[in-house]
Amino acid sequence: MIRTVEGMFDLLTPLISSPWLYLIVLAAVAVDGFLPIVPSETLVIGLGALSATGRPNLAALAVAVAAGGMAGDRVSYLLGRKAGRRAARGKLAPARAKAERALLKYGGAAILFGRFLPYGRTATTMTSGSVSLPRDRFRLFSALASAAWAAYAIGLGRLGGATFAHSPLIGAAFGIAIGMTLASLFALVDKRRRPARPIAIDPVPAGVDMEMTITDPAPAAPVRELVAAGSR
Repeated sequence: MIRTVEGMFDLLTPLISSPWLYLIVLAAVAVDGFLPIVPSETLVIGLGALSATGRPNLAALAVAVAAGGMAGDRVSYLLGRKAGRRAARGKLAPARAKAERALLKYGGAAILFGRFLPYGRTATTMTSGSVSLPRDRFRLFSALASAAWAAYAIGLGRLGGATFAHSPLIGAAFGIAIGMTLASLFALVDKRRRPARPIAIDPVPAGVDMEMTITDPAPAAPVRELVAAGSR
């Protein structure tokens, strides 16, 4: 981890005092919203640790992170809206299924909760588009989630930077380690909160024709209609 952070610092150090740094941060956080392979959390926590020394500017960093979060969420929402139910395929399928259940239960608030779960951001925002969550409500919770995550990630970096004031590198690694630990705990709590429930199947009475007892179930209401109705 130390080597990863050190490599990142080597690349960003020349830009610490440049306005381009904030544009890079905005872009990284935005892309991470629909292509979750960009290590934006590591970047933000590391810069948060450095901000304890006075550079980069804390307020400008927070604005860049929040703006990048909202921009990426918007792209993910549009991709989900275009892909529709096809978005359930691939590696994000399990996360998307959880996101769909959360949106049905909590509405737009699931976007806020999902921001702190592994793959939760992409899953909830893309699913919001595929089930047609009202755009105004989506923008509201996207802004809240982006601001909360910016404060969280930068705060972890500042904590590490303050704890190891003599070495921003170690401070950044410390903040990243805390972030990884908390993400694992959030995921574990989320997993245990939904225990698998076995489905009880009543035995068919003797003498009853199985074929006569099987009927086509009534079609369930579309998920998108349920989410939209529950979000009004």
